[in-house]
Amino acid sequence: MKLDTPAPLEKLAFFKKKLGVDEKAERIDPYRSIFAGKHFEFSEFFYRFFMEIPDTRIILEYEKHQDRLLKYIWPHWFESLFTKELDDALIINLWRSGLVHVEEKIDQRFINLGYSIVRQFCHKVAHDNVPTSDLQDILSTIDKMIDFCLLVETQAFVTATVRCDIEVVKGLSHQVRNPITIIGGNVIRLQKESVPGSHNYTICESIMTECRRLEHMLIDTGVYSEMFRNEHEVNDVDLEVLISNVLEKLTKTGVPEKINVEIDLDPHFRRVKGNEKEYEIMFYNVLQNCIEALKPENPYIRISSKVTTPDSPFVHVEIFNAGVPVSEKDMDNLFIPFFSSKPEGTGFGLPIALLVAKKNLGDLFLEPVPNEGTRCVIVLPVSRTA
Repeated sequence: MKLDTPAPLEKLAFFKKKLGVDEKAERIDPYRSIFAGKHFEFSEFFYRFFMEIPDTRIILEYEKHQDRLLKYIWPHWFESLFTKELDDALIINLWRSGLVHVEEKIDQRFINLGYSIVRQFCHKVAHDNVPTSDLQDILSTIDKMIDFCLLVETQAFVTATVRCDIEVVKGLSHQVRNPITIIGGNVIRLQKESVPGSHNYTICESIMTECRRLEHMLIDTGVYSEMFRNEHEVNDVDLEVLISNVLEKLTKTGVPEKINVEIDLDPHFRRVKGNEKEYEIMFYNVLQNCIEALKPENPYIRISSKVTTPDSPFVHVEIFNAGVPVSEKDMDNLFIPFFSSKPEGTGFGLPIALLVAKKNLGDLFLEPVPNEGTRCVIVLPVSRTA
């Protein structure tokens, strides 16, 4: 698969600033030519190191353009590191390098090892050529430069790997959806020809139930995968508005209207920070799970919020349902994808909800309330915006 994911320059610039790379870059200016002049020596050093490792030697031995690696790619990369500074052009090259490593199926651990070797080589050059008075500053600057390079390549590697996984999931979903549609259509025709209540009619109904479950599972796996792919945006979210919108959506999907939902949110902590779209998915899954657990004789849900202390950075949103309490046996499995205690469940509702909470720096957990029901606690970062 050819990967062409663009480099997130704005986010990388943020990390570059946090590392203080630009602040220290000028300190190395008097010595740039010394380091840049070692580009061919670096290439030989780098090559010898990885030729001694069986796993990487086989890659180098079967490399079609080994001469190009030694005489151009590696020397040019090292020279650029000290002549072009860490500008956008070099960052884009580092990013593409990370993408290529995924395309070539190179183990990221060897990339990390490679940067350790770069650091080792640069430290040796510094000790041999930089006066003692400047040595610590130069070593510190080099370390920050290499840390940033590794950060860029690692993010590219992770982004590309996740994208590959998502493409596989999408392809699988597409391939599975077509047979499900055909099976479902044929079963409906067979059921119409069967006598209601007959053995054949019951079998058809059972098959249709599983087809619907598979369709829902395809949708949920897609949502779960997209959580890893989407760029994370932080919004200022009004909890009351968000929950009202989710309840309205659930009502449109056929949720019984006789459910008694009590909402009691702390007015001083109504706003939270996070991704509004992801929060909507989280609350939708949690509330849907609560509704499915309700008993017809007591369809009651209570949504409340509180903080442990007035200056707490988190608000606890509690969603209590008066259904059958979660069993201790199921408690550890409920957040594992594909596990479900319901006949038509996909096992993705709570894992998706937990993923959203964690992704937004919060948490989510369940607490059985003996003889009463189950409490779901969602911990979210408070917004201090007026």
